[in-house]
Amino acid sequence: MRHAMPDDQPTPKATEPIAEHTTRVKPLGSLAFPQFRLLITSALLGSVGTQMREVINLWVVYELTGSALHLGILGALRVIPLVVLGLLGGVLADMIDRRKLLQFGQVSGLVFTAITGVLALTGTLQWWHVYIITLLATSATTLDQPARMALVNGSVPRTHLMNAVTLSSTVHQASILVGPSLGGIIIALANPGIAYMVNSALFVASVIAVLALRDIQAPDGPNGRKRPRFTRRDLLEGLRFVLQTPIILALITLDFGVVLFTSYRMLTPIFAEDILGKGAAGMGALQTAPAVGFLIASGVLLMLGDVKKKGLAVVIGVVGYAIATFAFAVSEVFLLSLLFMALMGAFDGIGAIVRKTTVQLLVPDEIRGRATAVMQVFTRGTTSAGFVATGAIAAAFGASTALMIGAGLAMIALIAVLLTWRQFLAMRT
Repeated sequence: MRHAMPDDQPTPKATEPIAEHTTRVKPLGSLAFPQFRLLITSALLGSVGTQMREVINLWVVYELTGSALHLGILGALRVIPLVVLGLLGGVLADMIDRRKLLQFGQVSGLVFTAITGVLALTGTLQWWHVYIITLLATSATTLDQPARMALVNGSVPRTHLMNAVTLSSTVHQASILVGPSLGGIIIALANPGIAYMVNSALFVASVIAVLALRDIQAPDGPNGRKRPRFTRRDLLEGLRFVLQTPIILALITLDFGVVLFTSYRMLTPIFAEDILGKGAAGMGALQTAPAVGFLIASGVLLMLGDVKKKGLAVVIGVVGYAIATFAFAVSEVFLLSLLFMALMGAFDGIGAIVRKTTVQLLVPDEIRGRATAVMQVFTRGTTSAGFVATGAIAAAFGASTALMIGAGLAMIALIAVLLTWRQFLAMRT
């Protein structure tokens, strides 16, 4: 199956509203398409494997060094490939067979994890081994992510795209819950070496799924799409498209304004220990609650099918997120704090899913990889900057005050976007 729609299906321009569909999409409707089933199976196994590997790596590095600084460096090594290789991954996704790029990423994950496992089982694993392997594995993942998103777009009809994006996001959030827990349990019952080998088995299954993929949106198909080259113009084509498309520019501006000062995850130790008095166990629960909320919101979106009023959905997501963040900031009751954290995850999930779907609907397929890479770099870069900005305000005024300020600034950002892009609220697909 090269494409999930007939070849003569008209493609809307990025500046035009997308035709509204009347077909009601079932909650699991995208799973009716064989290629999407393979993609989401691979995504589930690969994402659980990646989350599991990250936890094992953290444990091993801390056991070998006893240093928080080494843990921080390990975290930085996961960001560097995104900054250096993010746009390159987008160009490759538009240049070569996207299946091959995805297969490369999954096979690399398998090889690097297996090597780490062998080193751990033989007692020769050193902290710098983990550093190098983390850098290489994250580089491979950075290169294959734009290809994966582009393949998802080509594996289902446009009527099912929001459903497919929602299911993909649900799988990712589920892996955040399952992967770290699985890694910790295996380390507790056996040792890191065994955990790495179980981790490798997950990547084996993921590789099998991506190897079974048939041709989806080949770079030089009958639509006349041309391969990009490694020129500055082609590298920046995705960025130009994003900046010249008002709706997408409004979405990333809003995301920047909301996330920059409400990056709450790095503040959870303070809330758990100093404000709620629940210690490490409480911190773990606070870290988990947003993922639970995200999964619940995903379930609601799956039940609703393709949400047409996407502008309104994003606004509801931002307002709900800001209110929940403010409520969490002032809460001194642990159970209420958990509830507000879950609501933060739920409303954040609504915005993220609608944003991803809208971008995929608007972007022409010949630059889909590059535009997806730009969004990926921007989203993760904003999150990283948010850790610094929110942390700085928390250091100056306290964690609770920082999130209250962040919630207020998020509402200001929403108002600014609505006043600047007046068509935003009326956006429909």
